[in-house]
Parts: sequence; C-alpha cells; structure tokens
Amino acid sequence: MAAPTKGNITQNSATPGANFRSINHTQNTGNNRFLILFLTMSNGKSYTSATYGGNAMEFEYTIERSGLSSRMAVFTLVDPPTGSNALRVNFNNTVYTPLSFYAQSFTDCGGFGAEVKTGGGPNPRTGNITVEQDSLIMVTSTSNGVNQTVQIPTGTNVTRTNHNINKRVAVGAISATGHDAGAISVTATTNNVSLTLDRVEIKGLSSSGGVENNFFMIM
Repeated sequence: MAAPTKGNITQNSATPGANFRSINHTQNTGNNRFLILFLTMSNGKSYTSATYGGNAMEFEYTIERSGLSSRMAVFTLVDPPTGSNALRVNFNNTVYTPLSFYAQSFTDCGGFGAEVKTGGGPNPRTGNITVEQDSLIMVTSTSNGVNQTVQIPTGTNVTRTNHNINKRVAVGAISATGHDAGAISVTATTNNVSLTLDRVEIKGLSSSGGVENNFFMIM
C-alpha cells in the first residue's frame, strides 16, 4: 500500500448571504483522485447538498453541536474532474452567519474510511481512530476559544487552518505521513474549557486497486 498524495487546498471563512455558497477549487491531475469538503456554520441552518463541477458529492455525515451552537458536515467525491471547477454547497435557507469552508484534493487515494465524531469536552481533547495501513487522518476541532494545537498522533503537532466564525474552528489538520494500521490517538487543545474532536480517515491504495475499485467493484 501507499499513503495518498496530498493535493490542492481551498479554504475560506465568509457569510454566504444566500441559500448556497460557491467557490472555485482546483483538483490535481493523476490516478485515483479524491476530494473532501469540511464545513462548519451556525446550527440555525442545515446543509442539503454539495457539488463539484456539477457532480453530486457524497454526504458522509453532519452533526449538530448544540453546546457550541454549530453544525458540521463532511462531503466527498470520488474521481472528481481535474482543473478548476465550482465547489458549491447548498443550504435549506439563506445563511446570514459565517461559514467555515475547507476542501482538500488527493491523488493515489483509496477514499473515505473510518470517522469518529466526539462532542465538546475537557481541554485537551483526546481520542482514537482505527485506520488501515498507510492511511492519513484529518481532524476538525471547534471551541469557544482560540484553537492552539492539533496533534496527529498525540504529541506530534501538525499545521491547520483556524477560522473565526463566531466559534473558533481548527480545520484541515492532516497527518504528515501514512500511519501503520491500528488505533491512532489524536489530541486538540484550546485556551478555553471545552472543544470537539472529529477525525476522519483518508485511505491509501490497496494492492487490489485504487479508489475506483474500493467504491465501485461488484463481486
């Protein structure tokens, strides 16, 4: 197996002022392409769908953080079109509060794997995620205070993007290299008393093929 190749990133924090938000993102060329989109906004509205280059994205999960008055979501797309295309998310009504928007492309990728959603709790916030060989881990953390670190694995700080959307969002933290198979501990810290810790697995390539095979092979 091999770890996924990290590609282009698009990130933005803005108020849509409409029932959708659209921003261009450039997908890298290569085999076994994959695109993941992380969103956080007020829990007063809901996400309904997302598209990239007009292609419907898979709705992996959404979760309401009532204690932090926020709603998170993750969308993915297997084999997205290459080049610059519109990445659009739709809402159930006009959104007048800020939206945290983070997208990352991959090639040589086995797709979306395990995901663990941990609600607000003591700082620092630590939790495991069990991954396959050579997978990457991405983490999103939300709090009322400044997000200080994200560690993947615990003890190893990695870069991330901080958005201030009324709540503080640390998004896009990703493993430096692929992990050995098994349970990996990750940690986030803040200068406040509570924060969330959501983590997802970006799978490497299996010996039987890439992302297309992992999602579409019928036995």
